[in-house]
Amino acid sequence: MLTAADVERIAADLITARERILRPRPTAQVLAALSELVDRWLQPESPWRQRAEAELPAATGFSAAMVRHGLPLMLEPLRSSAIGRLLDAELGSRDRACGPPLLLHVLAGNLPGLAAIPIALSLAVKSAVMVKAGSGDRVFPSLFIESLAAVDTELAQCAAALYWPGGRLDPEAAAFRAANVVVASGNDVTIADIARRVPGRFIGHGHRISFAAITREALRDAEVVAARLADDVALWDQLGCLSPQLAYVERGGAISVEQFADTLGRALDRLADELPLRQLSRAEQAALQRFRQEAEWRSVRGEEVTLFASPSGVSWTVVYDTAPVFVPTPLNRTVWVKPLDALAELATILAPVRPYLEAAGIAAPPNRQGDLETWLTQTGVHRVCSLGQMQRPDLSWRQGGRPRVSEWIVRP
Repeated sequence: MLTAADVERIAADLITARERILRPRPTAQVLAALSELVDRWLQPESPWRQRAEAELPAATGFSAAMVRHGLPLMLEPLRSSAIGRLLDAELGSRDRACGPPLLLHVLAGNLPGLAAIPIALSLAVKSAVMVKAGSGDRVFPSLFIESLAAVDTELAQCAAALYWPGGRLDPEAAAFRAANVVVASGNDVTIADIARRVPGRFIGHGHRISFAAITREALRDAEVVAARLADDVALWDQLGCLSPQLAYVERGGAISVEQFADTLGRALDRLADELPLRQLSRAEQAALQRFRQEAEWRSVRGEEVTLFASPSGVSWTVVYDTAPVFVPTPLNRTVWVKPLDALAELATILAPVRPYLEAAGIAAPPNRQGDLETWLTQTGVHRVCSLGQMQRPDLSWRQGGRPRVSEWIVRP
């Protein structure tokens, strides 16, 4: 069991290694090592990737097919010169990278592979990095650092992956004291609790929610649009902040919005075999059943609500609902489909949830796409992209509207 003394020793070793190894290294050499690391991971025959694909399903509950499909998508943003371009964009020049001695990242742990980006970017700005793995994925962070050692033994000495159960305050407090900057992701309660206990600098990423916006013109290709939306919904079973939970669809298209909801359900049904839903807890299964039952009761009471659901089990749920209010779902491939006369109505609908908005996936003709992207950004959405790409951001994505690395930097 990890103790506070263990954490203090590890932190001291990381800071020493950073001063000896990382700080004097040219940024170009650090970026070259990271590029080689990611390129190796993206090779299907990579022993590290094969180990991850073998171990992560049991460790996380995600299906083996989902891990094989989703893990490369987590790593692809780090390819080639992407990190260098990010540093140039945020710092003015990659050669100005001069991060604090030690960065601590407290990971949410809801998605496998999340640790890759904070580890790589921390090293890229010449900070030693300590990641506290989430309970949902204790495998990947350590495996990623082990693989770094195979590429660059010295650079790997500047990174460590740790885990302690929630509620063990002694090792956590030691980590908070040792780090110059603490970056954490999680729900709002977790973020508020960490912020209260971090004595130094803290950057928190709390609860966020995403949605789709579909124009009437896009319904001419309803099957294609539904397939792309289903991809965004199914990837990682909606556990990430970029996963859409609602789809707002304009009336007046080639098919009705209710028919589109049915089309989306059929697209999700096809993915249920290709990318099976992860193992759900009893509480999660119960939440999905309650969600379905509420939709059925509302329909019985005469409300314009229609339930489309997987024929067996709870592998997907789509609810057509004419009430436009922005309401989250219980996740795990559960989607509201809500009709609007015009997407401009979203200005009012989104206002109450503006602090929580993250991404919008859109389906629109070319003559409407630019204006829609601009308008959604003005309503508080931080990532606007085409449907099918919602969970495939590059490094330019600013989570919560915040820069990736410049907040960490102490400039000389």
